[in-house]
Amino acid sequence: MRTIELGGAGPGASVIALGTSTYGTAVPERLALELMDRYIEAGGNFLDTAHVYAAWLEGGEGASERTVGKWLASRGCRSAVIVATKGAHHDIGTYEKRLTEAAIRQDLHESLDRLGVDSVDLYWLHRDDEAVPVGEVLGWLDEHVRSGLIGAIGCSNWSADRQIDAARWAEQRGTIGFCASQVRWSLAEFRLPPGDSGSGMLSMDEPMLAFHRRSGTAGVAYSAQANGFFSGKYGPDADERAPGYRPDVAERYGTPANYRRLAAARRLAAALGRSPNQIALAWLLHHRFPVIALCGPRTVEQLSDSCAAADVVLDADQIEQLTAGR
Repeated sequence: MRTIELGGAGPGASVIALGTSTYGTAVPERLALELMDRYIEAGGNFLDTAHVYAAWLEGGEGASERTVGKWLASRGCRSAVIVATKGAHHDIGTYEKRLTEAAIRQDLHESLDRLGVDSVDLYWLHRDDEAVPVGEVLGWLDEHVRSGLIGAIGCSNWSADRQIDAARWAEQRGTIGFCASQVRWSLAEFRLPPGDSGSGMLSMDEPMLAFHRRSGTAGVAYSAQANGFFSGKYGPDADERAPGYRPDVAERYGTPANYRRLAAARRLAAALGRSPNQIALAWLLHHRFPVIALCGPRTVEQLSDSCAAADVVLDADQIEQLTAGR
């Protein structure tokens, strides 16, 4: 699988990353272990988890990290994969912000223990708190980098302005900065449902795109498949009673502009002998800065389809057709 360089996170990172958020819960452990096996066989090497994953489910706290840790221990391939986890998420119960030195230290050490590793290759800050100066945040993280617990750092759901401030601060002081930003991003643009605050989750927007293009900072796209919008279950005339149809996906992505992009992806997929999902992922990977698409397949078939997107080659006209939805 094609790779990109990702700062100090280790060897080249595969452009399709494996999201493990529901491993050990909605994705049973046995299936999760198989998916990680198949992902490695397909040439992937980037496993993404988080301290908070599944904490909202009964018995789910830490399940994702522990499942990844069990796989790492049983396969003996720690050095062959990039292990990334996230910390400092808002409190699940109160949604109080937790971007503090103590929370980062606690989450990091708990994550290392669950994963059964001495260090992680990439550590993401899961949420931001703009009331906290970026210099303080980077200083806290630098301590763990220097101690060898973290190889590289990234931010998730940080605005372009905050990333610019962080990059400037790190450059001026010659210290480590964010090597990547993880944000919601796909060919289908996300629409926030009425009354939904977004829970601190951000989508790729024009200022953020401009920052990535100018700086070359890698973008790691979560919800890269738009929650299955390109699976064949959706469209302006979709059958809401069809198996697997999700009303929430239609609410978030069912706009005229997105339906046009879906139609364009279907046409191009038919012409290239690919799936619409592969075309949508390839659109992400063809931007003018390093991009990794984060995928969370729940079946081996879905995994194979997503990994194959890394080999899809699109030209400038095809990219424009998809973007314009024509």
